[in-house]
Amino acid sequence: MRFSPLFALLLFFSPFYGVEAEILPTSPVLPAEIHEIAPGDVQRQLVDHPDTLIVDVRTEDERRSRGHVLNSLHFDYFHRQETFDALSKLDHAKPCIIYCAIGGRAQLIAVEMHKLGFKNILLLRGGFNAWTASGQAVAR
Repeated sequence: MRFSPLFALLLFFSPFYGVEAEILPTSPVLPAEIHEIAPGDVQRQLVDHPDTLIVDVRTEDERRSRGHVLNSLHFDYFHRQETFDALSKLDHAKPCIIYCAIGGRAQLIAVEMHKLGFKNILLLRGGFNAWTASGQAVAR
């Protein structure tokens, strides 16, 4: 099978080139109480609700190499039991913004947080990739 040069260029310049693929179960059905928030709306959320928690569920390597949202808590999706134990200790009444690289892992964690009793869960639309693409600040 031959690939055309155009296909190779499209693959190389794909927005996900060089990003670890998220190998996950099928996308969960999100409860109606879980909403999305656009990267550009996060600042307004933090002003209106300064107690909002920001939860990064990417790997430590992803945080180190790409940066993270300022003041985000880090709970690695792939360390599931540790992550669930840590999440269960957070204030379930506070709003939480959850993100990963593109959104898959964050969705799965959001569903579990909902089961734990979190009341106000927001998924960062497009994940950290969308955050950086929209020019938002990145902490290192």
